[in-house]
Amino acid sequence: MLLVLALLAAGGASATSSGPLPGLSGVPAGGGLAAEMDCTSCHQSYPLNPDDRGGVELRGLPERYQPGERYAVTFAIRHPDAALLRWGFQLTAVTTSAFLGAGGFAITDPENTQRVVGGEAGREYVEHTVPGTAPGRAGGTPWRFEWVAPAADVGDVAFFGGGVAANVDGSNQGDRVFNPTPEPLAIVRGPASAEEQP
Repeated sequence: MLLVLALLAAGGASATSSGPLPGLSGVPAGGGLAAEMDCTSCHQSYPLNPDDRGGVELRGLPERYQPGERYAVTFAIRHPDAALLRWGFQLTAVTTSAFLGAGGFAITDPENTQRVVGGEAGREYVEHTVPGTAPGRAGGTPWRFEWVAPAADVGDVAFFGGGVAANVDGSNQGDRVFNPTPEPLAIVRGPASAEEQP
């Protein structure tokens, strides 16, 4: 399994190959909210971002969002190690002003991705499913979904998330986690104000 049950001091957290619990995207503390954990809370063999051969990226976001618009997004993880043959991820979007959830996620590939809600301030997350771990695939994998921008201007939005590059030994050992936290994967600016428009 990609992720296994793990009990943590802060009340416990658990996850499986069917997807992690909400709140493991690595959002730093802000707006009076505590920092989230990341996937190394379960996959503890290596430190976060253990080498420069692997990584994650988020593609398809606009420079600025328009309220209520939907944007086709791809989250991808890569690592060339031949022993890494299973993959996972979790992603969320928060306002940069208060670290509250910003917009939502629309699932366009339900076999490989799913939406979950919870964690700090009831944030919304998108993450892998069991088939979405792409067991046996070498080199990495992408996941596709849509980000639905907030219905109103909430200012700039930051995206936080990470991915797991796992072996297939049935445990949470020997896996690598990539997440740029406390830096976001991306920041999308709010709609242009009247002063900024040409």
